Amino acid sequence: MGSALAGLAICIWIAAAAGCAGPAKEQAVSSEQTVSSGRTAPSEQAASSDRTAPSEQPASSDQTQRCWAAVTLEGGSGKASVDSPCPVIERSGEWFARITWSSSHYDYMVVNGEKILPVNTEGNSQFEIPLGMERDSSDPGSVESLSDSSSEVLPPDCEMQVQADTTAMGTPHLIDYTLSFRFYETQQEAESAGVTSQESESGDWMEQSSEEQAQADTSAGVREAPALTGLQYLSEDANEYARGFAVYRYEKGYEVLSVDDGRRYLIVPEGEQIPDDPDPDLIVLQKPLDRIYLAASAAMCQFDEIGAVSNVILSGLEKDGWYIEAARKAMEEGTLKYGGKYSTPDYELITASGVNLAVESTMIHHTPKVQEKLEKLGVPVLIDRSSYESEPLGRAEWVKVYGLLTGREEEAANAFEEQKGYVEALRGNTESGSGRTAAIFSINSARQVVTRSGSDYYGRMMEIAGGSLQTPAAETGRATQTVSMESFYAAAGQADILIYNASIEDAPQSLDQMCAKDTVLTEFKAVKEGNVWCMRSSLYQNASRTGAVIRDLHAILAGEAGDETEFFYRLR
Repeated sequence: MGSALAGLAICIWIAAAAGCAGPAKEQAVSSEQTVSSGRTAPSEQAASSDRTAPSEQPASSDQTQRCWAAVTLEGGSGKASVDSPCPVIERSGEWFARITWSSSHYDYMVVNGEKILPVNTEGNSQFEIPLGMERDSSDPGSVESLSDSSSEVLPPDCEMQVQADTTAMGTPHLIDYTLSFRFYETQQEAESAGVTSQESESGDWMEQSSEEQAQADTSAGVREAPALTGLQYLSEDANEYARGFAVYRYEKGYEVLSVDDGRRYLIVPEGEQIPDDPDPDLIVLQKPLDRIYLAASAAMCQFDEIGAVSNVILSGLEKDGWYIEAARKAMEEGTLKYGGKYSTPDYELITASGVNLAVESTMIHHTPKVQEKLEKLGVPVLIDRSSYESEPLGRAEWVKVYGLLTGREEEAANAFEEQKGYVEALRGNTESGSGRTAAIFSINSARQVVTRSGSDYYGRMMEIAGGSLQTPAAETGRATQTVSMESFYAAAGQADILIYNASIEDAPQSLDQMCAKDTVLTEFKAVKEGNVWCMRSSLYQNASRTGAVIRDLHAILAGEAGDETEFFYRLR
């Protein structure tokens, strides 16, 4: 074990010069390249690529499992995914990540200009892609000469630009993606500490773990209104559900927004001056905040709810990544442009556009140099932490933050009251769904079930809606867990309702297509009774509408939903 892990130290040294974090080479394969619509036979693969075909891959004795990587995928339509964590192997001194897609329609990848063919002929497409990390046996600092003290060293987080060709749409399409890797010694560590969907660029706003929610809750109340020279303190806004932020009011329209991560923002009214000798820890936001770079894509719904999408001029998602119509339309019209994702923003465009606020998700903590660079350019950074709220309506109440920033506080108050109204309407009316059970799940490319933990955010929404969540997931503090179909059946086989989570895996189009993933599903009570629903992919971009989600869940539990609701539809 010591010598195997010691090799990781060599990996870091070489990765610094040629690793996956470095700039990608110009892609050598164009989207016009002709490929067959099916999977290329192994014998044909060898003739068309520098990488060996499956039948020619070295025997397992010639390769070594080195570590595991938590993987996030960005780009494309947002519907594709890859298995995470993935194994990292060494073969002939070169390191590879074994990438398994959520579809069988990927027939080749392009990595650093090199065409890579799949290593399997059945099931979802699987590739072993080079990470640009090698062990140099001629180097005097070889594995044999390293001490065991290096065994704790792992490769640094990195990302790489790749392309993948898919035939899912009939005509082959070569699509640009970004793969981000975070490395761990064991699979268990990678599963428990890896990047969650919520953290990813198109991240599911419901993926915050219960453990992280608890950490946010315990720190939320430690704050007080700061003194501002020459300005009288007036009051603190009363939040109804949100615990992650507080708003303090001062005379002349000054405000301070305090967030539970310890960051505080001094909001200066338009035409007013910054107070003398402000607390150096205060981050100054000068109104009007009308030229925003929104890297936290899950917050766009808050701007949309209050009619403030026009305040956002640069987006961290490209047009095809948006389910919010106002955002897509703004990009089509050119009033909203792509400003680069959170980890690689277009600094030149940000500067030229006169951006006066960058709104980031907590993913920015993984790339602190980006935050530092933005601040050096004079762009203040606000970090959205709405996903840390344990109460569903607490997340919706963050619309008040964006109303405060954009001068649309009345619209924000009305938007929140609407969501609260959906929930309050259920009080005294949950008996129709009371006692009914539901399970939320998806099936990954390895035919394993990804399900929710009982204390997770979905469980709380289900409880408010009048039902209960059935799950085999242990209470580990993680929002999702991967279990076997047998374990899932034991826990949820008699659940009244099944809900397929299309925000994680591609949605099946019918019950037959879903059951084709695993025939055991045909034995579930909900399948036999036709009570299987699918979550719309747009749901993850609608944190502002948690009340409406709970309303829909109640309708499903109570048998009042028909065949579709705003966020769910029945599989037939």
